[in-house]
Amino acid sequence: MPQIGPLEIAVVLLVALLVFGPKRLPELARQVGGALRELKRIQHSVTSELRDVMHDESAAAAPAPTLPPLAPGASVDPDAIREAGGVVPDAPVDAPADTSAPADEPAVPSPTSSPGDDSDPFADEATPPPTGA
Repeated sequence: MPQIGPLEIAVVLLVALLVFGPKRLPELARQVGGALRELKRIQHSVTSELRDVMHDESAAAAPAPTLPPLAPGASVDPDAIREAGGVVPDAPVDAPADTSAPADEPAVPSPTSSPGDDSDPFADEATPPPTGA
């Protein structure tokens, strides 16, 4: 955005003096000053209102309640949790996920191979013949 220097301000004032005349120019300047004051007052009012609203919401927002950890050997009643409107996970949170492949499905070989391993895990896949001369 171009900046307005003293020469540009002088040209604008000269044009305003020629257009509005010496009698109306002071009245016009007062009106422009009053409009700018009103605009600044509205801006300050909106800014302070937004600041108050943001402060009220942040003060009113309480952290989510947390439950203490279960004692070792304690059990949880899933039906009681569902009746209270809670969600019960399918598997216990502390239980490790079952990563073993089912017995009826063979394990898929990893596409990465260790250094010095010449075996190609995808050698049995059909590859198209090379095209060209």
